[in-house]
Amino acid sequence: MPSIFTLRGVILTLLSLSTLEALAESPHSPADRRSRHRKRCPANDLAILPSSSSSSSSSLSSTSPPPTIPAVLNAAAVVQVASDLTLTTVIGGTTWYAPMTAASSSTSSISQNPGTPSSSSASAPAAVSSISSGGGGSNGGGGNDLPGKYVFAHFMVGIVSTYQLQDWVNDMKLAFSYGISGFALNIGVDPYTDAQLTLAYQAAQQVPGFWLFISFDFNWYQIGQVSDVATKLKTYGSQSSQLKVDGKVFVSTFIGDGFDWGSVASQSGMELEVVPFWQPTADNANNGALGGLFSWDAWPGQLNNQPVLSNMTTDRDELYLSLLDPLNKPYMMPVSPWFSTHFGKEVSYSKNWVFYSETLWVDRWNQVMQLSNQVNFLEIVTWNDYGESHYIGPYDTPHTDDGSSKWASGLDHSPMMVLAKPYISAFKQGANSPVVDEEAVVFWYRPHMKSAQCDSSDNCGSKPTGWDFVSDAVFVATMTKSGGTVTVNSGGSSSTHTVSAGVQVFQVPMNIGSQQISIQTSSGASGSGTGNITVSGDCWGGIYNYNFHSEAILL
Repeated sequence: MPSIFTLRGVILTLLSLSTLEALAESPHSPADRRSRHRKRCPANDLAILPSSSSSSSSSLSSTSPPPTIPAVLNAAAVVQVASDLTLTTVIGGTTWYAPMTAASSSTSSISQNPGTPSSSSASAPAAVSSISSGGGGSNGGGGNDLPGKYVFAHFMVGIVSTYQLQDWVNDMKLAFSYGISGFALNIGVDPYTDAQLTLAYQAAQQVPGFWLFISFDFNWYQIGQVSDVATKLKTYGSQSSQLKVDGKVFVSTFIGDGFDWGSVASQSGMELEVVPFWQPTADNANNGALGGLFSWDAWPGQLNNQPVLSNMTTDRDELYLSLLDPLNKPYMMPVSPWFSTHFGKEVSYSKNWVFYSETLWVDRWNQVMQLSNQVNFLEIVTWNDYGESHYIGPYDTPHTDDGSSKWASGLDHSPMMVLAKPYISAFKQGANSPVVDEEAVVFWYRPHMKSAQCDSSDNCGSKPTGWDFVSDAVFVATMTKSGGTVTVNSGGSSSTHTVSAGVQVFQVPMNIGSQQISIQTSSGASGSGTGNITVSGDCWGGIYNYNFHSEAILL
């Protein structure tokens, strides 16, 4: 397939730390934590190797069994970053870059009302801090980006024991092309962690402006491992691609409340900017060793790990913000596309549920727009956690299989980043509605109908909790500058819809068979595509699969 976006350019090296209000975190149960960040055993895991790329086509064909080729692009087919950079000036020791072609500054409308921001959301972030990574560079956005607005993606190092340098480079260039500023490298205590961290930091040097920081996973690290954490930071904190804020080494965690970060700073001999996923309490917010807080609460119902039939709100974000804002500390806000997991009796960490996520990706980005004036850090959860179906990177990479291939292989999520890009562009420009620079249609749907029955062959022996909350529907998002007409054909049932300019989202009933979309914009652009996954009335390979598949049509 042709590459989706030409990297327009990039930007600066300043980081505005937001002070915010926001979010009650939901603790994972111990079993849940194990299943999400379990230790990988290469000897017992099956390596998933990339398949060869197929030839590009203007229309995606329906196939069965499901393909492993990403629906929109191959991770390796990404534009080189350095060629799009133009050095403009150095101000106060900070290197600034500008793109050869500045991004459009126009702001487009959106169909879903993101809501009226609270009175506090009108205020600008209180803290503005410089950001540096030894090599200088940019944050991968357009020419109108504001200093200090950054979008990171959570990357699971534990499943990439066989990654080579080029695999890291491919992922980073692809992420950068979407506007992602860097990876939060989730690490446990695996024997290959240091080898992969070394490769990651080397790879980032080939993607100017792409930063890295470690996210210590305290499912595996213990509260007493101060010296081990300090040693890791001494090793990697001085790397040229390490994210630093005001000269401080940026670091995060998955859980680990109460860990002694003050002693880590002392033992490492480094100033640290610690922004961990800790609970939203006054004690945590007031902890002098912490620079801010991050939340993992990105799905409705996660507080108790019980699916609920309700949309995500900003209530928990605002709880974090209310604690951090008076202290002039930043809040790192999570964004995630989906949550579905289906580990059964074949593993020790069984869990089987789906959070209500059908429009979560758009809902959450609208909430980012609502809080954009208060938030400077976003973290996408995740780049490559296939076990919980919230990956936005390509599946077709060399990674070990924890059993999630049963519901993740063949279901591509990377087109969802086409939908995210107008929001990322707006966020970085300080706008409150998505900025459409490239016109496209993105559509997503599940691979089988809710009525499918296969208890006898399913690895869990039952449908996931929350299955009854989802709809048999195809979801369509249009990104246009002038609006137009969209025709959706789901299993032979056709309907036509008029959309206006900006980002518009609607759904149609899903039927068994192929899923086809065509669009004609008011300005004369057109495009069409057929989903790579054919919807079935039967289960997916003998199991219940409540993951989703997505496609993108570029105009």
